[in-house]
Amino acid sequence: MRRPPTRKALIVAALLLAALALRVAEIERTTYHPVVDAGSYLKLASEIAHIGDYSNSHAPQSGAGGTRGPSAYFPPGYPYFLAAVDLIDGHPTPRDGAVQPARYSQAVLGTVTVGLVGLVALEAFGETVGLIALALAAVYPVLIELSGTLVAENLLTALVLAATWAALRAGRSSHAYRWIATAGVLTGLSILAHINGVVLLLPLGVAAWRARPTILAPGLLLVTALLTVAPWTIRNAVVLHRFVPVTDETGITLVGTYNPASASNHRVPYKWRIYSRLPGERSLVRQARNLTEPELSSRLQSQALHYIGDHPLAPFAVIYHNTLRMLELEGSFAWRASAAAIDLSAQTAEIGVIGFWVLCALALTGAFTAAARAAPRWIWAVPLLFWLSVAIVNVETPRFREPIDPFLILLAACALAAALTSARTRLTRAPVRGEAGTAVTARPAQLVEVVERLA
Repeated sequence: MRRPPTRKALIVAALLLAALALRVAEIERTTYHPVVDAGSYLKLASEIAHIGDYSNSHAPQSGAGGTRGPSAYFPPGYPYFLAAVDLIDGHPTPRDGAVQPARYSQAVLGTVTVGLVGLVALEAFGETVGLIALALAAVYPVLIELSGTLVAENLLTALVLAATWAALRAGRSSHAYRWIATAGVLTGLSILAHINGVVLLLPLGVAAWRARPTILAPGLLLVTALLTVAPWTIRNAVVLHRFVPVTDETGITLVGTYNPASASNHRVPYKWRIYSRLPGERSLVRQARNLTEPELSSRLQSQALHYIGDHPLAPFAVIYHNTLRMLELEGSFAWRASAAAIDLSAQTAEIGVIGFWVLCALALTGAFTAAARAAPRWIWAVPLLFWLSVAIVNVETPRFREPIDPFLILLAACALAAALTSARTRLTRAPVRGEAGTAVTARPAQLVEVVERLA
């Protein structure tokens, strides 16, 4: 006979159902128009679902930045995820018909992320922190609002948490190599979802070494990650005739930040801009139709590196201002502009900003708890590396911060768990009156005895 579910299992189920309900309610509450990247994701997803190819056209202006030929600008993970949704739903149109089903898929994906936050917390800190982290992730405004948008970071965040959980399991399981291989595959998938996922290799490599202190462990993680990415790299070599491991976005990404116009933006210093809107790029915009994506990327990358060479302190200024933006401390204009880039309303974004600040206050407290100090140090390297990977180039909140926020939730859960433990301790040691009227400290058994005597 099956055992009935425990109270904790019922609590977990209720929290996950609540998380899903909140995300679906957010979708029903808001209107959404796929702008900028979201529109490109849906178009690519439609091509994959109904043609079978990821933008392999050789037509002029079929590539990113107005280039010709096949594209590898967007990593394939998220378009393929949306293509699966497209196939299940059966919508043939690249945008309108597929938008709502795609948004509902984000609600499901967001609920999976909530569950993974709970699993990571359970594995790293125990049941109490795990339940608290699960509850916080379920109601955290930023994760709810992002579940109503189409951003690749939704998939990236789930994969980062899954890989982190697998690495934690490797340290406690007798089948460590299986978990290390799983973490490697999930790391590879995170790289295919967003190139920033490559930073996982370092902390998870450390986790693999600690699980099995032999070179085979981190080697297995690296090999499984590379094997997961390899089919896409081979595809790029065949259709682009270049070695492009994942994406050829480097040039467009770098030059959008490292240029005189972005540097002189007084409202949002070093705010990223698409190269075609930069002064002095009109000639290259005209030439782009005769260039391939890798050729354009190479030219723009050279421009960006030349600018950095002339302004060697620019990367430090970029990190500084992007960090302020990540913390929502560079003024309301910055976070409003970032929200508009993914079609978040200013009102919704403001709720997210306030929720983030509250989370930061709790996380700062949690960083000093015994639970946080006792956790494997490599866990905290994950959000730090993700911060650096975006701060040095471009930050738009809350999107680019999404893989970091779950780790702040872990710290906040540690703070709340410590407060709960402290409250319990004070209650169980509450002073009671002895026969002579003096105050004594009683433990639970002593309290029961006193009550029985008084009765």
